[in-house]
Amino acid sequence: MKMLKLFHFLLFVTSLKAHITTDNGKCEETTSTCAVISCTPHSHSGLPGRDGRDGKEGLKGEKGERGQQGSRGNQGPPGKLGPPGVKGDKGTIGQKGDQGISATSEVDTVKEHLKVFERELQILQASLNKYNKILLFHGGKQSGDKVFVTNGLEESFENAQKTCKESGGNLATPKNAAENSAAQEILHTKGEASKAFLGISDLQVEGIFKYLSGEKITFTNWNLGEPNNSKDNEDCVEVQDNGKWNDIPCNLLRLVICEFQ
Repeated sequence: MKMLKLFHFLLFVTSLKAHITTDNGKCEETTSTCAVISCTPHSHSGLPGRDGRDGKEGLKGEKGERGQQGSRGNQGPPGKLGPPGVKGDKGTIGQKGDQGISATSEVDTVKEHLKVFERELQILQASLNKYNKILLFHGGKQSGDKVFVTNGLEESFENAQKTCKESGGNLATPKNAAENSAAQEILHTKGEASKAFLGISDLQVEGIFKYLSGEKITFTNWNLGEPNNSKDNEDCVEVQDNGKWNDIPCNLLRLVICEFQ
């Protein structure tokens, strides 16, 4: 009985040795691919193996459709200041302009013009004085800046006014006692009962006598009871040799006395 047990034990040891040898060969063959393999009897559980290696990268997939545009993000901070620009080439020199006039030259020019104007004004003034003297020599009368003169003709109010205008003057229009006396003196040179038209009428508005300029009269020297607009036909004014005024019809003939100033 003891011999049988010993035989069975030897047989078991022999088979176990063979199995271990076989497993060791397998381990040796797989050491090139396995990181760590524990070669132990099958009767014991081994340690868990390491993770396997990643596989090869697969083929690139097809391009997908473009997604919808996202909402606009907040504006980012300003970037760094860029490098300075390159200086451009110098341009060509332009044509020289005309020489300007200095302020001193302009003042001198104005002064020269004023001198010329003053000389012309002096000539005109001398000519005016000369003509005034000629008018006075031929019976004209002066009062202030006015010179009163007659051509010795008698005309209607309308024609007398036209004659004076064409000569560069106006019908005698005394605006103070001195001017009225100057017109009276001319009448004295023509004899008694001489009368002359004045540049005054109420043709525009009955009863309101005005100068030919349209202004109301500021000086009068009416005869007693005048103006009376006799027969509703007296719209013009005459000065008599006594210096008094009277309203008369405009179509009568009276001496033409013009005034110049």
